[in-house]
Amino acid sequence: MNKYKTLIFDLDDTLIDNNQSIKYAFNVIINELKLKYSDDLFSEWTKFDTAYWHAWESGNMTIPASIKTLEDKITYLRSNRFVIFFKNLKMDFNTAIEINKLYCNMLGANIVEIENARKLLQELYHKYEILIATNGPKEAAYNKLEKAKLDSYISSIICSEEIGFSKPLPEFFNFLYNKAQNKDKNKMLIIGDSLTTDILGGMNYGIDTCWFNPNNNPLPEEYNPTITINKLLQLKKKI
Repeated sequence: MNKYKTLIFDLDDTLIDNNQSIKYAFNVIINELKLKYSDDLFSEWTKFDTAYWHAWESGNMTIPASIKTLEDKITYLRSNRFVIFFKNLKMDFNTAIEINKLYCNMLGANIVEIENARKLLQELYHKYEILIATNGPKEAAYNKLEKAKLDSYISSIICSEEIGFSKPLPEFFNFLYNKAQNKDKNKMLIIGDSLTTDILGGMNYGIDTCWFNPNNNPLPEEYNPTITINKLLQLKKKI
């Protein structure tokens, strides 16, 4: 008998190679801004973007009180990063909104799956309820799954953009729990590459966790994933 009934997969850098998607999208906006692309500039962007969203997830970033709706808050967060990163351009906010729209659309334009992602889901979806839990843009997430031909294996997609809360917040996991057909937390497993969102979120919510660690990074003491794998197909033998 299977230990789990519900498998919750992170999307970016767990099933989809997010770096390739980001690189393509970044190249497009650099051309749009009539700047010169370089690998060093792209590296600066990825470091900045990671730190930016980590600050938001950690509660170290505020949104102006005048911004009320969830949609407007998301637009502000996503667009403001371009104002900050390209500060030398003195970009106005309306331009940043358009650059963000272009960037988010292009995230779903160049899709490379993580090795054996489709094969794994093909072998699992008959036996398990499979959910996607992502903090990425909604439209990009759906595009990625469709273009990678992974969408037919998925029971439900939970995007932070749609619900107003992101991993690792308990509100995100509450929403996910309510979407799942299986209501036994002991039979849920979240699989993801991020210790701070996937693993911490699962640990705090009381569900088992699987850390996807393809680069064999050291595990900090404060995290305790139930399972660790460095290749996706290893998951079959662990569950």
